[in-house]
Amino acid sequence: MTTIPIIDISPLLALHSNNNTVNNNKNNDPNNVPIKQTIQQLATACQTHGFFAIIHHGVNTDILSRAWDESQRFFDLHPSIKTNVGMTEEYPYGYENYESLGVERSILVHDTNTRERDGGDGKDFARDKVEKRMSLGPDSKETFSIGPMNSIQSGMPSRRFPQGAPPSFDEALTDYYAAMEQLARTLFRGLALALDLNDDYFLREGIFDEGHQCALRILNYPELVEHEDVNRDEVRIRAGAHTDYGAMTILKSGGPGLQLCLTPEEDDGATWIDVPHMSEAFVINLGDLMQRWTNDRWRSTLHRVVAVFDKDWDERNQDEEGEASHVYRSQRRQSIAFFVNMNGDATVVPFETCVDKDHPRRYGPIKASEHLMQRHLRSMGKS
Repeated sequence: MTTIPIIDISPLLALHSNNNTVNNNKNNDPNNVPIKQTIQQLATACQTHGFFAIIHHGVNTDILSRAWDESQRFFDLHPSIKTNVGMTEEYPYGYENYESLGVERSILVHDTNTRERDGGDGKDFARDKVEKRMSLGPDSKETFSIGPMNSIQSGMPSRRFPQGAPPSFDEALTDYYAAMEQLARTLFRGLALALDLNDDYFLREGIFDEGHQCALRILNYPELVEHEDVNRDEVRIRAGAHTDYGAMTILKSGGPGLQLCLTPEEDDGATWIDVPHMSEAFVINLGDLMQRWTNDRWRSTLHRVVAVFDKDWDERNQDEEGEASHVYRSQRRQSIAFFVNMNGDATVVPFETCVDKDHPRRYGPIKASEHLMQRHLRSMGKS
């Protein structure tokens, strides 16, 4: 398959009742045909791609459009406003611009034959070489992030919004965050059933409840303009090749450019697949935590963002005969990512349904927060 699976998750919405338990109603029975088909599609997509698009997801279109419009207006604000809530070691959210982001770093794993069982990420050296090769050059983007609403239960800092940004910005992101929390719960029910677990497994107290550590990030990729003499075969990286750290990511994208790599073992011959832009869909990708939790049955897939150029005329640059020259223009690109992270104290150990004599346990237990910290430190080259 040269694209990612597209899954209608409307049957999963029936699994929810007001008290978040499975009903006895036949339409809410996880064994009915539509739900079983959706669960099988999820299981296959998670194993083969680690990426899939979802449609008929039930997210209010007004919430989507307000978050989108307010994000664009925010990035158009003066830098002095955007930067007054910056990302620091004490506050891992806020604003970052592409000039400060620098090179997207990758994990270093130097043993191709063994897996790290004491908190490692289980990625092999062949994939790491692809990551390094594809991560050259600075990321071309700016971002703003917020964390959980409940700072006491999550243990994360209280949310901060920039002074000078309109109240509608705070409200739009807060509403979008809440909608993504609900969508994550819906997806978790389907993923649990796809793993032969009880549908509420991930939603139990202490695993993914009010103490979760999810993060919402809005991203802006500025317009890029290049002249005719630039090598068109050279890939322009907007976000370097990487995998995500947590359980999964829910992405809303405003245009093409996202690519995933299903064949990192081929190193220099790695094949990148374009993820099509679908205006009504969300793109879901599994993170490293979920790959670890499933004992590598499901995959956390390498992905990146590249610039997509269209040929255009540059009226400002004319030749001796007064004709405009060509330029190549990559339009401004927005996206909104919701990083689904579990409770920090949730213990992650491979599910029994993913372990057997042919697939022995590859990882020991680890707290979700420890996993995220290890991955973060490695990405910064500090371990």
